[in-house]
Amino acid sequence: NVIAVVALQPFVSPYSPADIPGWLSSCAQYPIRTAVSSFAFTFGLVALAAFAAGFAARLRTGPAIVAGVFIGLGALLDAAGTPAPLVALNADPAIGQAFLRFTLLLDATFNGCLAIGLLAAFVAQAGKLRWLALAGGLLSVPVAFQWASADAAKLLAIAGPVWLVWIAATSFGLLRTE
Repeated sequence: NVIAVVALQPFVSPYSPADIPGWLSSCAQYPIRTAVSSFAFTFGLVALAAFAAGFAARLRTGPAIVAGVFIGLGALLDAAGTPAPLVALNADPAIGQAFLRFTLLLDATFNGCLAIGLLAAFVAQAGKLRWLALAGGLLSVPVAFQWASADAAKLLAIAGPVWLVWIAATSFGLLRTE
């Protein structure tokens, strides 16, 4: 996911409703970056779904299963939309913008599901990591409205690193306990 975000650096308003035509223009201007971002997001989100399944299977509690289901569901829904910017490159501009709005909506759905999943993970986990889950979950709630608000989309710059650290730390912790 970090690779995908880096690839989007020169883009106008990616994954934000602020300027969909500008985002589409950026996709056309940077087709290689569009492809790198699309494939990296897809890979990262499928990996996140696998992590979510492992989290639920390892902890085997009701809250952990809820966390796994919501994080996994959100990740797979979002992954279904990550190729849309590539499709938008070869579409009529109005249809291309529709594809970008579709992927934006799926990304917002992911952030909503992730928020629920992280809040459930807060209940499921013990120790310090649960507080990262809580922070990531609470910060992700407004990002779920990124489909309608450029300000909500900007909050991902804060929420994203928090939940990525939670995922990395939790992954490491789960591997160490085997």
